[in-house]
Amino acid sequence: MRSSAGARFPYAVSGSRTAGAGHRRLNVLTGRTEIVDGITLRTHLQPIYSLPHQREVGYEALLRGDAGNGALVGPFDLFGRAIVAGTLTELDRMSHLTHLRNAAAALPAAQWLFLNINPATFTDPGYAARLASATREAGLAPERLVIEVLESGGTDVDEISRATHAFRAQGFLVAVDDFGAGHSNIDRLLTLKPDIVKLDRSLVRARGAHMRDALMPKLVDLLHESGMFVVAEGIETSEDLMLAARSNVDFVQGYLFGMPSARLAECGVATPLFESVFDALARMRRTERLAGDLLLLPYRAGLTHAARRFASGATTESACAELLALQCTLSCFFLDEGGREFLPGLAGAAAKAPSARFAPIADPSTGRWDNRPYFVDAHARPQQVITSAPYLSVTGTSLCVTLTIATQRAGKPVVVGADLDWRRLIEAAPAIF
Repeated sequence: MRSSAGARFPYAVSGSRTAGAGHRRLNVLTGRTEIVDGITLRTHLQPIYSLPHQREVGYEALLRGDAGNGALVGPFDLFGRAIVAGTLTELDRMSHLTHLRNAAAALPAAQWLFLNINPATFTDPGYAARLASATREAGLAPERLVIEVLESGGTDVDEISRATHAFRAQGFLVAVDDFGAGHSNIDRLLTLKPDIVKLDRSLVRARGAHMRDALMPKLVDLLHESGMFVVAEGIETSEDLMLAARSNVDFVQGYLFGMPSARLAECGVATPLFESVFDALARMRRTERLAGDLLLLPYRAGLTHAARRFASGATTESACAELLALQCTLSCFFLDEGGREFLPGLAGAAAKAPSARFAPIADPSTGRWDNRPYFVDAHARPQQVITSAPYLSVTGTSLCVTLTIATQRAGKPVVVGADLDWRRLIEAAPAIF
């Protein structure tokens, strides 16, 4: 992230040299770190921590300006001036030299230095080799650097992809910054396949807690399955850290661990935070498992009894009567070996009147359900009750959990199942605890 504050610099702006004669220019001829108006470039560092290792694994280098009056000039102002002067690319490259000069000697062993890069600089042919040479001259191997590029919708994905290969060929790791903000696109990300993805703080601080808590773990799982590590940015509270831990992100970064500073973070200072959130998460998971077991216990027992009676030749209505009467049962259903309903489904106590808006998907009787995990797993473990994760039912708008059990009737394999209203079920959890 370019700025430790909320504002981000819009890197989609071109860095071409189009300023008029009266504009200030950046002195890049001698490697000095001064802008012509006297502002000296400085490096501030923000630690990035590994959740499983519970320690810092690197630092992001953040640009600051020193005007000599004791007040620092922020990156938004610095790069804003560069846009006006037409020196964006020069300032971007000078920031890399500044960070290498300032941070290379101080960077602890076996840690990364994260450098931000303008997409126009990133895609410049030959810059990967030049930066690798400068990195080695500073005393670091390119493998110690993570190059952060803002993958915006205005940048050609083929150019970004070629540049990614070029930087990797030099030994650098490549990260996509601020994913989830602006023009971020999952398809483009999967095409680029960076080493690391940094999730924008907007995902962590989304207003809708339910959507945020549901989205983050699934997004992180998708990125992991695609071979990418994940950093959660903007961690400011213990609740943010809890979300990151629950979502299984790899690395975290944010004000909770301290403000960006010219000094390195004190070793072990964040350990109590990690210990606290991991302990709380362990307690929460134990409570959730216990609550789930207790809440589902009567339904699992009801389905077991229903399957036994059904296997013995009872009618569907008499076999499932007790299960259907439980307050969160939406329906009971009966599938043959091919996953099709061979007997009519039965409505339970929680059944809802069909909505005209969802009439095209309301009738499940013609469907084929053998590709569903609850069907596959039931056949893999006969006579055991299988519990699905909560999901949105394709036959309506209910968030439901499906219980299934594989048995036999008249010598033929069948699956007996029950759909439960999950939202209604978990409303009872506070009463249990």
